[in-house]
Amino acid sequence: MKWLTALLLGGLVGFILPMAFGGQEGDWLHSWAGAGTVRPLPGSPGLLLSIPAALLTAVALRLFFNWHRN
Repeated sequence: MKWLTALLLGGLVGFILPMAFGGQEGDWLHSWAGAGTVRPLPGSPGLLLSIPAALLTAVALRLFFNWHRN
């Protein structure tokens, strides 16, 4: 898997995961998981991006698929 594909999929997970746990009013921001979570658009009502979740997902996908290919 190429880095661009892994980063795109990680970015999707970084957006979907915080929104699945309630967005800005949910449990995501009020727990330890909220560390590293940013609001990419200041005027958005509930859009969140978890940078650690996105990067960890990208690295995990890259490692898994590169190992699986060999």
